[in-house]
Amino acid sequence: MSNIDARRFFVHVSSQPRAIALVPTHALSDPNGTFLSLRIRRTHPADPVRVELTVEKISSTLQHYSPLDIDAVFGCAGILDYQGDTFVFLVTRCQLVCDLATLNPRQDKPVFRVVQVLALSLTDSIFDSQAVQRMPGAMYDDVTQGEMDIYGVANPCAQMASFLANGAFYFSPAFDITRTMQSQQLSAIAADDPRVNEPDAKFQWNSKLLQVFADFRLLMCGTRARQQFDAAGYVLSLIQGAVESLQLPQSIGAASQGQQAGIACYLISRTSSMRSGMRFLTRGVDDEGGVANEVETELVLTTPSLTLSHVQVRGSVPAFWTQEGLQLGTHKVRITRSVKATLPATKRHFSDLLDRYKRVSVVSLLRLHSTPRDYGGLEAADPGMVSHGVGTSEADLGRFYRVIIESMELPESLLSFHAFDYNQEVRGGQFDRVHVLIRQLAPLLASFKYYLLDNDSQTVLSFQRGVQRTNCIDCLDRTNVVQSVISRAVVSEFLRQTDVVRRHMLDPIVDSISRLWAANGNAISRAYAGTGALKSDVTTSGKSGWAGFLSDASKSLSRLMQSSFQDRGKQSVIDVLLGSGDSCLVCRPVQVYDPYANIIAPRLEQELHKIARKSALNLMLCTYNLHGCPYRGESLGRWLAMSNDRRPDIVAIGFQEVVNLDVQSVIAADTANRRTWEQVLTAEINSQYLKSFGDRADGEFALVSSEQLVGVSLLLFAHDTALSRIHNVQMVKCKTGLAGMTGNKGCVALHMMLDDSSICIVSAHLAAGNSNVSERNNDYHTIRTNTRFQHLYIDSHDYVFWIGDLNYRLNLPNEQVRPLAAAGRLSELLEHDQLQIQMANGQVFGGYSEAAIRFPPTYKYDSGTTRYDTSEKMRVPSWTDRILYKGRNVRVQDYYRDELCFSDHKPVLAQIQIDVVAVDKQQKRQIMRQLYSQLHAADGTASTNVQRLIDMDMPSAGSASSMSTVGRPSLDSRGASIVSTVNAGNPLNGVAATGRTPMKPANMMDDPFADDDDGGIAWKPIVPS
Repeated sequence: MSNIDARRFFVHVSSQPRAIALVPTHALSDPNGTFLSLRIRRTHPADPVRVELTVEKISSTLQHYSPLDIDAVFGCAGILDYQGDTFVFLVTRCQLVCDLATLNPRQDKPVFRVVQVLALSLTDSIFDSQAVQRMPGAMYDDVTQGEMDIYGVANPCAQMASFLANGAFYFSPAFDITRTMQSQQLSAIAADDPRVNEPDAKFQWNSKLLQVFADFRLLMCGTRARQQFDAAGYVLSLIQGAVESLQLPQSIGAASQGQQAGIACYLISRTSSMRSGMRFLTRGVDDEGGVANEVETELVLTTPSLTLSHVQVRGSVPAFWTQEGLQLGTHKVRITRSVKATLPATKRHFSDLLDRYKRVSVVSLLRLHSTPRDYGGLEAADPGMVSHGVGTSEADLGRFYRVIIESMELPESLLSFHAFDYNQEVRGGQFDRVHVLIRQLAPLLASFKYYLLDNDSQTVLSFQRGVQRTNCIDCLDRTNVVQSVISRAVVSEFLRQTDVVRRHMLDPIVDSISRLWAANGNAISRAYAGTGALKSDVTTSGKSGWAGFLSDASKSLSRLMQSSFQDRGKQSVIDVLLGSGDSCLVCRPVQVYDPYANIIAPRLEQELHKIARKSALNLMLCTYNLHGCPYRGESLGRWLAMSNDRRPDIVAIGFQEVVNLDVQSVIAADTANRRTWEQVLTAEINSQYLKSFGDRADGEFALVSSEQLVGVSLLLFAHDTALSRIHNVQMVKCKTGLAGMTGNKGCVALHMMLDDSSICIVSAHLAAGNSNVSERNNDYHTIRTNTRFQHLYIDSHDYVFWIGDLNYRLNLPNEQVRPLAAAGRLSELLEHDQLQIQMANGQVFGGYSEAAIRFPPTYKYDSGTTRYDTSEKMRVPSWTDRILYKGRNVRVQDYYRDELCFSDHKPVLAQIQIDVVAVDKQQKRQIMRQLYSQLHAADGTASTNVQRLIDMDMPSAGSASSMSTVGRPSLDSRGASIVSTVNAGNPLNGVAATGRTPMKPANMMDDPFADDDDGGIAWKPIVPS
């Protein structure tokens, strides 16, 4: 414990070229000491941001650096490029929270809370000096202390640094805090292998910020250099969440061995980085399977002889749902995808949980019954429609959740579901009713067990083989109460069976755990909702009174204010740090400088070509300007008819003028028309599919995503067979009206990965007017330049499709156009088509193609007729509605229009086939490691394998694969087996003396459902009072 608070690195800087050095404090006196240097390697501002990391000798190169006038730092929390500059985050102050090895004098396991973070620029020295006082007359009066340097210039990353120092981030220089104790034990078996000796990226909250260091460590370093880099501890793995600790007096311990044993309790919560954010801005699941407010909470109880670890998880309902508008007194939700469209993401979520914890028991605390109040006075939704995403109450979401679980068709021994209406059960202050749920869960909790370690022999006595996943609507208040009761029940039974403490001291220990859970709930709630948890008094004492009621009312009002005025700013900071949301607009991706890139790249491409799986994908693309006409039940004819020998995998429909483009609509866009079209088109596409394929129809189409910018919208549908292959769906909007200030013109753009191929679809509406060609060109370039996904521009995708009312006209008068169109002399008209002229001159759509046009102009008709415009303006018929594409080997099988008489335009469609590629991620990673290992052969140490892991038949912790598996089906078809089986045989022998219940080393059998010998003791839950 003597050195755990020692500062670790001095910071030095160099100006020509600009570089930052982290110098270990102990290395200055070492003649062979080394330090880490960071600098930007870029020759042109437009080049990607590449950071060069080098480990240099102090004796030879430190003389070129100058020490920075700050105290020594604890390490680096990451690198971020923000607003055109690249910053390094350094932890300058921290606070010791606890030591997990307090009762084990042979070890140090300190946990620190981050208190202060400094952001230093890798390109400019202007932010090197921290402000200790404001300059007189400074114009930045709204900037708080520490956000400016001595010149009065605000640090762009001050908000990000302040967020990392908000008291919710923790690290440890002595052990991997991102993993549970069980996961650490499994990782230690293969500690010499770089593939498994890594933090858990899901709970390493700053993993994106540390990506440069991770790539440097795995690719740029040989085995010896990698070990030295790890030992130096330059980077800090941060978790967001809570770390609570409590040490109980030694006098309460058992005295059976003639000694007074103390007990220490710790509660560690780790928030997932996959879908992190604020309460009303991040709900449900994303396409990668990450859910909002997902927290892994580990209770650690230690005595001088034993260490127990028990893990639970919480997380938002893994469905696509949102909460919009004012949420006060009730929960009104909107489910945005059907069960079929939701299922792939839900499977990915539970695949990860099963891979980590082996078995999952789901407890939903949502309401079971809706009331008219939940629907604003309307009748409750038809339960039969819930699977289609219909319903707006909390109970509807709960029913939808159950349908999803049942649709996964997993055996109950792997995934079980329990619904417990918490609010109804505890109505009237009957909080002890929670024990009804605990008794229902008792058999599962008994089979799941816990991780138990003998401290003296380091023998694993028990593995935890399943996890309890609990949720309510926010996964805060109700969830924390129930998790607390479950945790106390498990610990009570453990203490009763082992006699670790005297029986009369059991209740004080359990009460102490309640206090830890109350503090834990407050910390998680502050991070997600901005206030402490409700029902804290229930968590602590199992009771609630007027004081608790008033406190909860105050917190609820505070949450409402937070969500209305502060959450969006916090969400923006979180998105920037995690590289999610709209952060791509202000952040550039940062890469490690790779001197081997020119050598590795062609060889890697060659190897990946050997393992890649290529398959054809059929798309139906449609663009239609609705002229603001709402759907009123009209027949859609054969608009979306399909060929009976070619079923589309993807259907994308872009609408323009889905609402009238009047002033009111531009200011506050109405989504009602789009919502109607979502339901109408889902039914119509499936109807056309059945008409074309009859008995051969297999599965159905589901709405995947939709978005709207005033009048422009984009709807994406996919067939069942393609749903599981789609991931990372993003939709962004770009305004071009009135120089980008209004959304009457612009685009909705979609990015998605289908297998490992990137696809972008842009639904656009460009400037109108026969002579406004330059304005249309400018709109195109604005969209192309300003539309960004997460580190991807439109043209960065493998395939790009523009569908929309591009508004390019014909440079001919009416007197010539109409006779030529009537005579079918289209080629003569197309010679005067503005779009083709502009493309030929290289003004727009460089690299794009369009299929041959063999249909008459699609604009402008008298609404609801087949007559070209007879109004006073007599607009010139033109091909305003177009579909363009870019990509390798795009095959347009049909390009046509439909004669639907619904608006003043005709819909245009294209049937297209492309090739998509799938690459196994693990194989790709192995190939990269092999290629780089060959370059490091001169290092003298070949990359070690995991022979010890194989010998012990244990899996790598947190890995997506294992050395030994059982034949249960994968939940995700995108790669190799997702659900791995933990088969661990511990070779250590011996029995720990732990009281009246004999214990032996754990042995997790090949059968994942086989239990260890329980010694004939029936597990009975003890519900604390």
